[in-house]
Amino acid sequence: MISLNSVTKTYNEGRPNEVQALRGIDLTIARDAVTVLKGPSGSGKTTLLSLVGCMARPTSGRVSLNGDVVSGLPERFLTELRRTTFGFVFQRFNLIRGLSVLDNVMLPAAPLGQSHAAVRARAMERLEALGLVHRALMPVEHLSGGETQRAAIARALINDAPILIADEPTANLDTELTLRFLEIVAALRAEGRAVVMTSHDPRIWGAEGVDTVIEMRDGQIAGEYA
Repeated sequence: MISLNSVTKTYNEGRPNEVQALRGIDLTIARDAVTVLKGPSGSGKTTLLSLVGCMARPTSGRVSLNGDVVSGLPERFLTELRRTTFGFVFQRFNLIRGLSVLDNVMLPAAPLGQSHAAVRARAMERLEALGLVHRALMPVEHLSGGETQRAAIARALINDAPILIADEPTANLDTELTLRFLEIVAALRAEGRAVVMTSHDPRIWGAEGVDTVIEMRDGQIAGEYA
């Protein structure tokens, strides 16, 4: 589904502080699978995740989605691709304080021009599926850590994205909430969605339901484990 061919990524190219974050990456990420990128800080896993999710462009090489090269598309097309193809869960979740849970979940659908009633109904369905419908009108700053994570996942799925991108989603969660997150990931996979995430967490690497672990080191793939 997602292929990277000879991909490099260099920051501050040509400057004294130049950093080569990725070096010649060749990788295929399967459809309907859970893929985890692991590695120490500075290994390139977050940069790789940003290229997979079309949040950044490679310095060289190609990124393809379903056989179509997307890394060279104009930004307006990449923006539309991110809205419709990918849902993003960031490490700090990035929910907007002062807005309700429901409003936060609905927000990514605003640029698509759909009816408010249809988006609201879909958001409530997502919240119900994640056990948060009773919190829909609560300001997000009043949620617990696990509830905040589930709200972020509901927001990521509001546009029915087939691919969930998550950066260190369990970094601030205890064991119980990490297991709950893995249950949610398993349910998404059962729906036919792909999940791609970075993680420092051994509980994630060895979890049942993770299809592939990609080990990163010094901007290169050091190993791939099924």
